[in-house]
Formats: sequence, C-alpha cells, structure tokens
Amino acid sequence: MGKNKAVTIMLSMLLAIGLVGAAGYFGFKQFSPKTEASAPTAEELDKLMVQTDEITTNSADQAYVKIQFKIQADNKDAKHELEKRLFQVNNLIIYEISNMKTEELSGQKGLISLEDKLKTEINKVMQEGKVVRVYTTQKIIQ
Repeated sequence: MGKNKAVTIMLSMLLAIGLVGAAGYFGFKQFSPKTEASAPTAEELDKLMVQTDEITTNSADQAYVKIQFKIQADNKDAKHELEKRLFQVNNLIIYEISNMKTEELSGQKGLISLEDKLKTEINKVMQEGKVVRVYTTQKIIQ
C-alpha cells in the first residue's frame, strides 16, 4: 500500500506542476506586450501614398531647390484628404524650405529634419487621419 500511495502523490505533484506551468504560460502570453504588426507590403503601402508636385523654390540663402516628396497616410480616408489638401501641403513645403539654408538641406540629417517637420505641420491640418511618414523622392540644390 505504501508504494501505491507514493505513486499517487508523485502523479498528483506532476499534474500540479503541469497545471501551474500551463497557467503561467497562458498568463504570460495574455499579459505580455503585443508586438507591432508586420510592415505593410509594397502594394498596401502604394495605396496609402500621395506624391507631391515637383516644387521649385529658393532657400533662405537664395539657392534654388527642386524637391519632391511621397507622403504616407495611415488610412485610405487620410490619403483621400491629403490629395484634396495637396495645395496646402505644397505651401507648407515652400514655407519650410524658404526658412532653411542650403547647408541645412544638405545631407541626411537635414533631410530627416525637413521630413519630420513636414510630417508635424501636415498633421496639424489633417482631420481624417494622420501622416505616418514623409519620404524625399527628389532633391536638387543649385
């Protein structure tokens, strides 16, 4: 009888350990931070992009700048709104570039700064969504 009792206790402990382990696993999965969704495919991304006109203007130090952007909206309604507000977007681009000197527009840091500033300014006028990212697709400074 002692042997049966030892087997029963051992099986009960294994079952209890298994239940605690399963509860811990599912609890961890439930309450752990969610990972971000995977990056959109090229086709999905294309459906959210708006391209600006090619803009030629001058910088603060009177250099000529020819520049163009693609703007990523967060949803289709935002894309549609961006298309309707393209004149405002172009105006914001001209304002920002006219306040920058040539050396500020040169190099990666300058472009990143301009893209971030444009994103912020465009989001201020948006009502149906927001801009996720601004991409520089063409830039010439003379």
